[in-house]
Amino acid sequence: MTLTFHGTLTEADHKSHIPIAFDVPQGVTRLVGRFAATPERAEGALFDNLISLSIFGPDGARGARHNNPVTDFSIDAEAATPGYVAGAIEPGRWTVFMDTFRVLGPDPVRWQLDVEFDFGQVTPSAKPIPYRKIVRGPGWYKGDLHAHSWHSDASWDIADLVAWARANRLDFVTLTDHNTVSGHAEVLSLGGDDLLTMGGVELTTHQGHALSLGHRDWQEWRTGPVTGRTMPMIAEEVMAKGNLFVIAHPMAPGDPACTGCRWEYLDMMPGPARIVEIWNGGPWSDYNEDGLALYRQWLAQGHRLLATAGSDIHGPEGYLAAKGFNNVLAEHRTEAAILAAVQAGRNYLSSGPTLILTATGPAGDAVAMGGEVARTGRAEVQWIGGDVPLTLRFVGPGGLLIEQTLSAGTAGQTVLTELPDTFVMAELRDADGILHAVTNPIFVV
Repeated sequence: MTLTFHGTLTEADHKSHIPIAFDVPQGVTRLVGRFAATPERAEGALFDNLISLSIFGPDGARGARHNNPVTDFSIDAEAATPGYVAGAIEPGRWTVFMDTFRVLGPDPVRWQLDVEFDFGQVTPSAKPIPYRKIVRGPGWYKGDLHAHSWHSDASWDIADLVAWARANRLDFVTLTDHNTVSGHAEVLSLGGDDLLTMGGVELTTHQGHALSLGHRDWQEWRTGPVTGRTMPMIAEEVMAKGNLFVIAHPMAPGDPACTGCRWEYLDMMPGPARIVEIWNGGPWSDYNEDGLALYRQWLAQGHRLLATAGSDIHGPEGYLAAKGFNNVLAEHRTEAAILAAVQAGRNYLSSGPTLILTATGPAGDAVAMGGEVARTGRAEVQWIGGDVPLTLRFVGPGGLLIEQTLSAGTAGQTVLTELPDTFVMAELRDADGILHAVTNPIFVV
């Protein structure tokens, strides 16, 4: 039994969530969908139209496959197309949403969805088995909080991503596919004593992207009339579950090249957010520079915000050098401990050099990154430079405080005795102004 739906999209449907609803009868064991939309790109347009599919059953979300060339899907109790979640096919009302990230016109887009009901027997499939974790104790752990797989818009599978993390000698890696958690079981099964694998999701909306870290269940990501939610409401929902909400690459190129990639939620500048991804991809880019400036502007306004990095890697073509990774001082090498340290700000971001900021209060009390110190205290950085000369800079709300030139391959410590209002950070840049490392702030009270 097959149902066929078809229609036309115009520029008026740009950035919408358009439902295709149908009823599934009792006894269906598999749903098979075939979706097509033409033209892929209007004549004379610079970018393709971009339509992703989100699927909901009577019991809730069954996943999404954002910005992937494969638009067909199959879901049954044992298996599902990457991006979607396997499970029994419940009878009742199902809805496929066309998430129209780009409908640029001027040509109309003609679409068709065929949904086939299969009543046959489902073949059991092997399930990933979580690996036995050997917990490592207190220490500095280097890793990635933002990466993608074939379950959304990457060109590689999860095993390739995990192999890349091992090749880069990471201590942890986090799968954050767009609007789906379908890859979690597999990524959590592929870790080992040498690598902690973690799960999250990138909430990929029409006005901005955000990471939810520590995520396991599906999270509503759509804002506007389709859900009645605002982005501040979604951020509060994420944090109420104990997950970390991170504004991702806030100054990335936006429409139409990357619809929704730039942070445009005027009611969240930064709103309830407590963490911002200031180093995205690699090497250091102009949009990261703009994102760092925005982050420091928010700090100067008195917001207690912390910073992260994310490779945002989408495949082997992303093996570029000089990516910024998170260097986290955690009580254990577990997902809970890593995320707790990130939430506390015990984290510096680096493509190689070591840069650890601490402070000492007037009474001699030690303060770590993410903590607070009286203005009458002092700040200190321990540094190990890279393979080129670098400039160490202390930065406050008014910009540069002091700077010092470091020879290649040297190590040492530098003290700042006059603290500014609001916050202090440290960074390492090369002669071209490219950032090689930056600390989380210490807040000055």
